[in-house]
Amino acid sequence: MRSTRTALLATALCLTAAAGLAQSAPSNGGDFGLFTMPVAVSPRSGVLSLGIYAWKEQLIAGDLANQGIDQRNRLYSHWAGDVVLNLGLTNHWSLFATAGLDRYESRGGWRGGSINGIGFDTAFKVDQAQKVRLGTKYVFTSEDAPGLGIGIWLSANIPVEGAVVDTTDPFPVSDKINSRRADWEWGGAITKGIFTGMVSYQLSGEQEQDVRVANRLRFALGVDVPVMPHLNVITEIDRTIFEGGDSQQPPYSNLNAGARFWIGETGVAVSGALTMNIDQVVHLGWGPTPLGGIVGVTYSPFPPPPPAPVVVPAPAPPTPAPVVEETREAAPAPAPVPTPAPAPVAPPPPQPRITRDEIFFDGTSARLTNIAKAILDGIALRMKSDLNSTAVITGYTDNTGKEEANVGIAQKRADAAREYLVTRHGIDPNRISTAAKGSAEPAYDNATKEGRDKNRRAVIVVTFLSGA
Repeated sequence: MRSTRTALLATALCLTAAAGLAQSAPSNGGDFGLFTMPVAVSPRSGVLSLGIYAWKEQLIAGDLANQGIDQRNRLYSHWAGDVVLNLGLTNHWSLFATAGLDRYESRGGWRGGSINGIGFDTAFKVDQAQKVRLGTKYVFTSEDAPGLGIGIWLSANIPVEGAVVDTTDPFPVSDKINSRRADWEWGGAITKGIFTGMVSYQLSGEQEQDVRVANRLRFALGVDVPVMPHLNVITEIDRTIFEGGDSQQPPYSNLNAGARFWIGETGVAVSGALTMNIDQVVHLGWGPTPLGGIVGVTYSPFPPPPPAPVVVPAPAPPTPAPVVEETREAAPAPAPVPTPAPAPVAPPPPQPRITRDEIFFDGTSARLTNIAKAILDGIALRMKSDLNSTAVITGYTDNTGKEEANVGIAQKRADAAREYLVTRHGIDPNRISTAAKGSAEPAYDNATKEGRDKNRRAVIVVTFLSGA
């Protein structure tokens, strides 16, 4: 019973890891990420992803010409909604875009404040088109560091005309909060497993009458934890610092905590989180409320399923040698002796079962593809269900290049698969051995391009001693 529970737990954990690592979704900024922050993950080549987000955050405006207005009287809400698109140009390079609407609305006992360099003496509500965000991101990975990605991006926020201002001020400074000139943003992110850290800088465009808007420096940390198949718990905390400009808003930190749920393997995901302005809680307490939220629906196609494992039947048991009986003259029959009861016969031990899987590599690379990782996830699941199982991973190459170099590449491919099973799934390294055969023993025809592509492979043979 205990072994059954252990196997079921291992199965659940492996499925959880596979579900969490195999799929990602665009953030509200368009690039692949969590809720609001990008991660060092890129969509597969040719994959188009899209989504719809809506969110609300509670913020504090800047002081009006250093009048000393208390922060409690400078509170406002920022509502937003946008449509996001993301296209993978290669497995490392993607393009993204967003467009939508913004609403800025004063709240509480508003007595005056400045937002994006624009001052409001009286209560206000501004509806305005978001700036269209167009950007590109590139993600660097290495077979020597599985699970580690480094992403860099550049984007432009292009202004769009159209705004509605509702205020009792007869002479507002401007009819827009979002500036009339483009913003430029660049940044980088590092992702290792479930953890991501990022930093970005926005060079803000000026307002009308050359009003300078403060630039923005943002730091963020996030964690994306798979808790069960198709469900991830996500937490983000970021810090935004305003630099320069004619009227700065105070720096603030937002905490986003929620979850993302994929509807089966349709590629559709539903995201939701609670947002809290930490600085408002620290300085003003819980009234007026510092809470907001974010919800979104995204679509990004699931990776293709891995091929079914090839089951190699166990070798047939050897045929017993014939028994030669020697005939002799019969001796006088002895007195009959009672025949003892036969001893119980022990059941034969289970026959070992062997599975054989292949994973393929690009060119001379030893980096695991998404399909290779999915196959290794399935192998790990099976090995966790039989703790006595062992694996032999053999790396191969095609027949191009020198054989000495080919053997080195083949060894790296075998080591990459072993490292993934050990570090990602916790398989005991003593249960996995590796070998490298270079271009020897080709399984496919090296005279064709398709055959050479398939010979760039690693073969994983797993022996299950329980026979299950």
